[in-house]
Amino acid sequence: MKRRLPLWRKLWSGMAIRLIKRLALTVIIASILIPLTGCWDIRYLDKLGVVIALGVDDDPSGKFRYELTVQVVLPQNATSRDGGGNGSPVMTLTEKGDTVFEAIRKMSAKTSRRLFFSHTQLLVIHESTAKKGIFPLMDLIDRNADIRTDISVVIARGVKAAKLLQIRTQMESVPANQIKETILVDQNAKGQLYSVLVRDITRISKSEGQQIAVPAVGVEGDPEAGSTKEIVDRINPKVLPELKTMAVFDGGRLIGYLPPKQSQGLTWSLNKLQNTVLKFPCANGKGHYIMEVIRTDTKVKAEKPKGESEWPTVKMEIRMQSSVHEVTCPGLSINDEQTLLALEEKLNAVVEKEIKSTVDWLMDRKLDALGWGEQIYRDQPALWKQMKARWKTIFPQIQYEIHCISHVESLGARTDAITE
Repeated sequence: MKRRLPLWRKLWSGMAIRLIKRLALTVIIASILIPLTGCWDIRYLDKLGVVIALGVDDDPSGKFRYELTVQVVLPQNATSRDGGGNGSPVMTLTEKGDTVFEAIRKMSAKTSRRLFFSHTQLLVIHESTAKKGIFPLMDLIDRNADIRTDISVVIARGVKAAKLLQIRTQMESVPANQIKETILVDQNAKGQLYSVLVRDITRISKSEGQQIAVPAVGVEGDPEAGSTKEIVDRINPKVLPELKTMAVFDGGRLIGYLPPKQSQGLTWSLNKLQNTVLKFPCANGKGHYIMEVIRTDTKVKAEKPKGESEWPTVKMEIRMQSSVHEVTCPGLSINDEQTLLALEEKLNAVVEKEIKSTVDWLMDRKLDALGWGEQIYRDQPALWKQMKARWKTIFPQIQYEIHCISHVESLGARTDAITE
């Protein structure tokens, strides 16, 4: 007579068999998949030419629409300590085409490596090309999955984009990096202009009435001499890329350049300014004092129409934290509360005046680079529906208020002036 197994042993035995079968199936599938692992689109670095910058000019012959220049990093030289002691850390290739993509493909006849754009940092557009429209250039970058949209965009003012990319620099072995980093340094230290990326232009192009502003870069010195090795061997280089002001657009076409004060005012208005320095004359006309704005916060809102106006009123509030530097006013003691209040009021008045001059400059040209149309769309959508079709005409009629609030946080190591 057979002995019956307990029920729990039958259940355990069945579960163990099923577990073993599943484990065996998993091992078989894994052994099949292991040989298939890897990158299907693998690209070896020694087969790629890493493009760090693009430069777009008009074709001087007139046969094609664009003349494209690419700045390609040469790793064997870029890694040298002196920025290219064994040769130039970068090289440039130039080709022509009716589209950027066509010109890129033509370059394959001039290089032993496939051009790789995933690390591109800078797009330089010549001013004459920008006057014809920059949106077609943005389309290639925004549409191509291999090109990132965090590329910094600049306008080449008074110099060809190709020449700008051929100027050798000392602080950064790769010239494109120096241009890009200089813009960020200016934004953090002076605030006359600010960085604009491809994705920013794409976003603004789809916004409600806002126009584009892009930093402009020129050259100090003779650009023809900028590609020689002598430039990086000198203590005081004869040729340097030099930042200008913000270039303003209308419908994607370059219209002109903001003056320096108005360019900084635009940076204030868009809450892009991070740090700047302002100089003020002393009350008695002798000497001056410096105030550094160390933190800012700009808020903009569109309120319902007031009085007889049928359009919204735009209110701007700028809050600033500042510190006092370099006081050469004879006998001035900044430890006094009334003196501090006077300094704050003076700072408020100067910033308000600067921003107002920027608004007036843009209104005279019917260019809403301030993004007020987008702000009205968000805050007063019903009114925006009535204004949208005529925004270019209405924009100069918009009433606005500018209110600055500053606070002096630091007086420095001493409270009275050394100058007597």
